[in-house]
Amino acid sequence: MDIDSDVHDRQKRISGWGQEKITDANVAVVGAGALGNEVVKNLLQLGVQRLTIIDFDTVVKANLNRCVLFTEADAENKTLKAEAMTLAGQKLNPSAAITPIIKNVETLDDKFFANFDAVFGCLDNLGARLHVNANCYNAVPLIDGGTTGFMGKVQVVSKPSACIECAMSKQDYAILWRKYSCTGKQLDIFDPKMPALPTTTSIIAGIQANEFLKIIHSGKFGASLAGRYLFYNGLTAETRIYSVEKREKCPVHQ
Repeated sequence: MDIDSDVHDRQKRISGWGQEKITDANVAVVGAGALGNEVVKNLLQLGVQRLTIIDFDTVVKANLNRCVLFTEADAENKTLKAEAMTLAGQKLNPSAAITPIIKNVETLDDKFFANFDAVFGCLDNLGARLHVNANCYNAVPLIDGGTTGFMGKVQVVSKPSACIECAMSKQDYAILWRKYSCTGKQLDIFDPKMPALPTTTSIIAGIQANEFLKIIHSGKFGASLAGRYLFYNGLTAETRIYSVEKREKCPVHQ
């Protein structure tokens, strides 16, 4: 057999690799923006065969500099992001079953995420992120990412670890109605757009995909970031990992 005829040959050469674990995984990506694009691309290239994409928004031209699965035609036609990613994703991995769900994630059934082996959070507001966090906590590992300019973070939530809401302050709750960036920074209510770079997006999405590989291989490649988060600073080319303490009265754990 020609070794170059197997699209996944090189990754299978990693000691301890289990391609069937990736092939058999059922994965959801919440948010079809810049991070969602990169995460979906990574998952399909790794060989994920069952993928659900959740988003209700449409493509605009400003998405194109960091969304590898969108085209000029998608922006001109205001194509739904999840549907555009599905069509592009099927070209990357024709054997994959990709399902777009055109809904606000907060309208999904509480048990929806229990159907998956891993969920990727690729959202740009705190309210939706907390909703996914609460609904995944008792059911499935959540691999959450966010970026703003040169900065980004990745946090993994997997029971019994701390969750995203464990780090919430009283001030966060008081201003939850405001739209926030992926990393928690308050946005100007009149200009709710944050700086974004394709370089940062690629790095954070790559880290998220690596966390998935560690989880799906049951820790064979090392412990996941469960109960911790990684902060990336693109200006200094540094990453730091912080512990997240489990809050005793966090409503997610009650």
